[in-house]
Amino acid sequence: MDNVIETSMKTGEIASRLGLETVTIRKYCLELEKRGFVFQRNDGKNRDFTSEDLNALSQMKHLIEIARMSRDAAANVVVAGHRTSSGTGNEPPSVSVSLVKTDKIRVLDEMQRYSEQQDDLIRNVQNVNNVVISMKEMMAGFQQQLATVTKENHALKEASRSQYTTDFLTVHRLKIKLREEAEALWQLEPEEKRLIKRWFRKSEDNHMEKDKFIRNFVEANIERSLQTDEDD
Repeated sequence: MDNVIETSMKTGEIASRLGLETVTIRKYCLELEKRGFVFQRNDGKNRDFTSEDLNALSQMKHLIEIARMSRDAAANVVVAGHRTSSGTGNEPPSVSVSLVKTDKIRVLDEMQRYSEQQDDLIRNVQNVNNVVISMKEMMAGFQQQLATVTKENHALKEASRSQYTTDFLTVHRLKIKLREEAEALWQLEPEEKRLIKRWFRKSEDNHMEKDKFIRNFVEANIERSLQTDEDD
């Protein structure tokens, strides 16, 4: 008296109730049938779905969409639950608790992964900051070294310029002194060397020979004079 004849459902109705395409329902059914799940067929071809079938397909949908399982993995879970239920004589277990647990675990995993990524990002930012600080310190050191080198180079240039001026003046002074000595020595040379005799006028100084004599004397004695000046 209490038994109620259950009305069967077609593929389109199941698809409408679950919010899926009929082709998706057929794919779900094929996966379940591969694992031994049996659907009634009214003419040996078209499936007639029961409320138990609807529950199994609903479980499979949730496992795929919420638990992110693959179609074959979801089918394994549904068939395993169906067999356990059939063996004990109880109604098919609701997957709401398992789905909540699975979804909670997935959320926790996502939070853990996000936390790890955030920690990695913080470490990377700290590393970049450390590199920037090191680069700034290096640049400050380079600038200080550059300033020191520039100062030393300027000092060397000044010293070189000063030394050049001193050397030039020293050489010039010694050449004047040597020319004076050469002038005195030139006067001791024989007249035929110092003078050019003209038959139509008085004799005159042989300037070419004189300049040559003085130039040779200076070149021959400049090194000695420089050495003597440095020793003094």
